[in-house]
Amino acid sequence: MKGKHITINGKTIYVCVKGEGEPIIFLHGGPGGSHEYFLPHMEPLAEDYQIILYDQTGCGKSGGDSYSMEEEIHTLEGIRKELNLEKVSLFGESWGSILALSYATRYPSHIHKIILTAAIGLSSKDYVTFKKLFLQKLGPYKKVLLVYYSLFSVFRVDASYKLNKLLDPYYVFSVDTLKKKKEICYNNEALKSIGRDIEQNYNLFPFLSQIDSLPILIAQGSHDILAPAYIKENVIQHLRRAELVEVKECGHWTILEQPGQILKLARKFISDGKNR
Repeated sequence: MKGKHITINGKTIYVCVKGEGEPIIFLHGGPGGSHEYFLPHMEPLAEDYQIILYDQTGCGKSGGDSYSMEEEIHTLEGIRKELNLEKVSLFGESWGSILALSYATRYPSHIHKIILTAAIGLSSKDYVTFKKLFLQKLGPYKKVLLVYYSLFSVFRVDASYKLNKLLDPYYVFSVDTLKKKKEICYNNEALKSIGRDIEQNYNLFPFLSQIDSLPILIAQGSHDILAPAYIKENVIQHLRRAELVEVKECGHWTILEQPGQILKLARKFISDGKNR
């Protein structure tokens, strides 16, 4: 997919647009990742819809060095306006699920539907639980390695590479999946800053009435760090029009492990007009 840079709130944001029809904006994870995570896995949706992928502030090919949830909400709204889109569907993965819901509570009238995968939850409590459960998976020895590699990853490329190799197997159901994983350069500053912001300020509970009428699909991997049972108990019951689908034989990286299932779910959900 070829993209272009557009100016949003004084910074250059890299945006890719492909296809025609109902617009779907993809929100990548991290924080600090890039739009390339979705490619080529979600590109087939361009056969039926207009798909819009972009790199968040300071990530991938985008500029900017101010990182917060608020900043990304403003950037997303700026993209919607710049592309002259009245209503959009949002597709948020991992941290992108937090951004999708946060944006929706602010601008519910601009949303058609929301698809979330590898969802994190509705408040900082869920985010902290995610981090806690992930660390439990690592065990004592690998926790030490995590601290060591994390300290040096800012200064050394090989430490950053080793950090990814240490953590990646815990995000998937099958390590064979990692053979098709594209290496993406992360913005560690965005990761730390937005991660801190989430822990200190993320709480959608006072604003959930704003999205009561919005159809939401959550496609959660059967072996995600926050398992479907957790999402059912802590998220679904608070979202009036949300539905949960368990993606079998899948960890946190649903799009990488089960792209066919995710494409099928997305197409059905976006095109289904019954009771919506």
